[in-house]
Amino acid sequence: MSRPNKLLLVLSFVGFIALGLPDAVIGVVWPALRTHFGLPQDALGPLFITVTVGSVMASTASGVILSRMGIGDLLAFSCALTAIALFGYTLAPSWTVLVAIGLLTGFGAGAIDAAINTHAATRYSARLVNVLHAFYGVGAAAGPALMTTVLTTGRPWQLGYRIIVVVELVLAVAFILSRKQWPPPVAAHEEHLRPARLVETLQLGKVQLSLLVFLIYTGCEAAAGAWVFSLLFEARGIATAAAGTAVTLYWGGLFASRLGYAFLPSNVNPESIVKLCMIAALAGVVTLLLDLHPIVDTVAIALMGFAAGPIFPSLIATTPARVGPRHTANTVGLQVSMGAVGLAALPALCGVIVQYWGLELIPVVLIVGWSVLLTAYLALRRLQRDDFAVLSPPQKRSEQ
Repeated sequence: MSRPNKLLLVLSFVGFIALGLPDAVIGVVWPALRTHFGLPQDALGPLFITVTVGSVMASTASGVILSRMGIGDLLAFSCALTAIALFGYTLAPSWTVLVAIGLLTGFGAGAIDAAINTHAATRYSARLVNVLHAFYGVGAAAGPALMTTVLTTGRPWQLGYRIIVVVELVLAVAFILSRKQWPPPVAAHEEHLRPARLVETLQLGKVQLSLLVFLIYTGCEAAAGAWVFSLLFEARGIATAAAGTAVTLYWGGLFASRLGYAFLPSNVNPESIVKLCMIAALAGVVTLLLDLHPIVDTVAIALMGFAAGPIFPSLIATTPARVGPRHTANTVGLQVSMGAVGLAALPALCGVIVQYWGLELIPVVLIVGWSVLLTAYLALRRLQRDDFAVLSPPQKRSEQ
């Protein structure tokens, strides 16, 4: 790998840290936000919705955006926009204003996510994509740890967000300084690839099923990250520091398994890893439901994060083989968009359930979610095998 490529890889890692840093904070800061604004449990839903709308807008339009600006410029703009939005959180005079600002937060996150994932899916192996996504776990673990420290030392929640603002601004400057190292706008050098139209991609059954898989997976991942702190702290009486540690271990496990994927043998089938991880995550949620002991709960939460880690990056990395080069860019963008919907939909649904039936139903919702996810993924694998079965042997070998 040449030196410029190494630089791009490092900056991609940094971009995923920026993506994960603010995402996981909400699970720890939510009780403080509820107290500050005088909110019910289900008030978190509208914030997830506005963040999702912004993210879907950015990721769906990522192909058009990247035809007009390079990835480096887009990453710099997105980090700066995220910093402005998070600073706006700390100044918001009401919950309604903060929810509206969430639109900008989502747009910044969606642009970072789609741009780097498209770049990675077409240039990196499944092992490297997992390592890349591990750095999302760095940000996602650091965010709750930071906010837990701020809250346990008696500082206002606004301070935690303002520290993240500084980090995002530093990253924006780094991307501005390196923008010429990234590939130029797509239209400038890849017009000959003639990608499929979006409507053509959407007509593929395996694309439709993969969108369902991304929807449910990201929903399960986000719902656990957003609600296990409240479950432990408010329903099970675990201290703030211990509950915050459990959330940090959840996101830390996400990081560890993605990084550990790089040490697996090169002939390991990513699809088999995904299936195994889904089963392990389901086992972790069942253990959490049983509420055997606070330490067991913490271990179960860490297992859930560890098992969830390789799923998203492995699915992204196998997208070109699953749909072919003409549909890759469209499919990655759609998967990221649908993932953003999942990030909002299931946590918001959990908020409604918690409001009316209590926090102890969170593990039940997650058990249903992971069970449906496993079923949908197995159906996608069967559909993919059926597609390969109709290819001639030489074609089949070239696809794999």
